[in-house]
Amino acid sequence: MSGVWKIAMTNLRRWLPVLALAILAGPFACKKQPQAPQPSAAAAPQQKIALVGGPSASTAKIDAAEQQPQPPPTPCVEMAGGREPGLPDLLEQAGRDFEKGRYEDALECAREASRLDGTSVAAHHFRGAALAELGHIEEARTAYARALAIDPDDPEVLRSAADLHVRRLGARDDLELALQYVHRALPRATKGKDKGLLRELYLLQAMALDDLGRPADALAAANRSLEYEPRDREARREKGVALFELCHFDQARVELLKLAAEEPDAWAEHYLGLIAERAQDDVAAAAHFARAQKLDPEAFRSTASSPSSLFQKVVQEEVDKLPSDIKQGLARARFAIEDLPAVNDLVATDPPLSPGILGLFRPPPENGSSESRPTILLYRRNLARAAHSEDELRREVRDTLMHEVGHLNGEDDEQLRDRGL
Repeated sequence: MSGVWKIAMTNLRRWLPVLALAILAGPFACKKQPQAPQPSAAAAPQQKIALVGGPSASTAKIDAAEQQPQPPPTPCVEMAGGREPGLPDLLEQAGRDFEKGRYEDALECAREASRLDGTSVAAHHFRGAALAELGHIEEARTAYARALAIDPDDPEVLRSAADLHVRRLGARDDLELALQYVHRALPRATKGKDKGLLRELYLLQAMALDDLGRPADALAAANRSLEYEPRDREARREKGVALFELCHFDQARVELLKLAAEEPDAWAEHYLGLIAERAQDDVAAAAHFARAQKLDPEAFRSTASSPSSLFQKVVQEEVDKLPSDIKQGLARARFAIEDLPAVNDLVATDPPLSPGILGLFRPPPENGSSESRPTILLYRRNLARAAHSEDELRREVRDTLMHEVGHLNGEDDEQLRDRGL
């Protein structure tokens, strides 16, 4: 019997996220794989009186500044007769500014609204939305937290907070927290029969689950999102990614080809390249990868050159540099380099290992002879794809070797993660 631990760590989804993955008492794998893209726009609050809003601009010191005596702010809304704008006026103007992309102005109005009424969920929500758009992520998180302190189950704020943690942050703890936000938002969104909100919540759930290495659950969430809008490209992309991670390559290819045929899509092209590569169609794979890089050069930067001879040389040099105890562990195993992981190894666990794993530890067969040895594998193409220079490639090789030998020595994923592996 085998237990399963999967660990995935992701950066902003417009970058190449990093996933580290291992399976206890079954094959252990180290993984890095780009995930599906997400638009950078912050989820905007939706209120009856306004549309969106939130702070922005130079907000690194906003919270501290608000606790200090302030001169009377310049009203962001000029009212007839010179009267002071009320809370609805400020929120409505914040929403208009946000819709037009004037995030600095939206922030100022939302700040004034929160000063006028510190218990206004909408004011803090609008602040968070504008702060997120302006890249002030920690301040946005605080603004959403203040809104949720007032109404912990507001589904719109929970949606926006989940969006921030999935699209802008993306570490494991952030993704787990986003799932909790979605879980709390769903009952009220369902009761309110808000189809648009439900679609977005299930989409965010699918994104987080894909990034956490739970593709079967991600596929179910993506399908729920598509029930509300079958043409939604993000949900369809997440579905294609989940199918790929589940090793349903033919189905993934069908979904992603439809996306790419409708309009240019960097991430669809990237995954189509991975599928073609697995089918040993290097010409098609190169074409897909080239289109992905042209469409999104930031996400798909050039990767390290890794012809077999150079890769073998890098691996040997990195093995020679390993600490003596790691070398001794490696000597106890059958060590090999392969281009890509075999499907049989990937589907030997439930759920399957990701096709993007960097390495694998395979224990000796349970019924094998006393001379049976464990196996440690490195995957050349996946390792090269995870690196953008020879130095990065060497670091990836070294870390993957230490990760897999750690499993051979009995360490689990929590211990390896604590050691930065």
